Amino acid sequence: MEFTFELTNTWMIIFIFTGFIAGYIDSIAGGGGMIQVPVLLYSGIPPVFVLATNKVAGLFGTLMAAIKYATSKKISWKIVFIAIIPCLIASYIGSSLVMFVNDKIIQWAILLSIPLALFFLLKKSTKKQNNSIKLSKKNIILSTAPIGFYDGLLGPGTGTYMTICLKKFLKLDYIIATASTKPLNMATNIGSALAFLFAGKILWMLAIPMAIANIFGSYIGSHYAIKGGEAFIKKVLIIVLVFMLLANIIKILFN
Repeated sequence: MEFTFELTNTWMIIFIFTGFIAGYIDSIAGGGGMIQVPVLLYSGIPPVFVLATNKVAGLFGTLMAAIKYATSKKISWKIVFIAIIPCLIASYIGSSLVMFVNDKIIQWAILLSIPLALFFLLKKSTKKQNNSIKLSKKNIILSTAPIGFYDGLLGPGTGTYMTICLKKFLKLDYIIATASTKPLNMATNIGSALAFLFAGKILWMLAIPMAIANIFGSYIGSHYAIKGGEAFIKKVLIIVLVFMLLANIIKILFN
């Protein structure tokens, strides 16, 4: 399937601005795809090209966030080194499969995953938390690889879900969870982008300027996340999830 898109100056400005905002939000709480994907779709680009272009743009923004968090010594490299390859492989498999999945199924799968994430985010444990939980290889892979598969298969909110999983299942602080999510999310983006690249679905004339905008937005967003700490990140996580829920409900109702 080939596709050509006539890029006007107006759409270019819109795409660049969208990329900046997406990079900012994504570097703090994930969910940048929920900003970029609807705008790309509204321009008339077919869904599979939208997913592919979004992946490439988000990849570079996530790279910048990972560098920023790494220089601030906020990343748990033990978790990253164990989970990065399984996440990359899982994402590649997901993106290879998504080309055969019905759009309606994808919409409902995304919608149902959001309240589940909100539940885990807002749930207060009645038991005393064990903050010294053993970070075994098995626990780390089980807490991250399924999110990698989700990123390749569906995509929106991956960084948000990964942060929540690292917080809830591996008992990391939000700032460490957010920071450690970035190199893992970068790996899932690479795995997904490779699948789309081999299929020839990436619109480079959009992906490159949006990627540059993502980098600038991500740099600023990660700075504020480090400065604002856990309370700031949790608030942004909740806002992003509520926005994702409302956006998907509206999309299904008016589709």
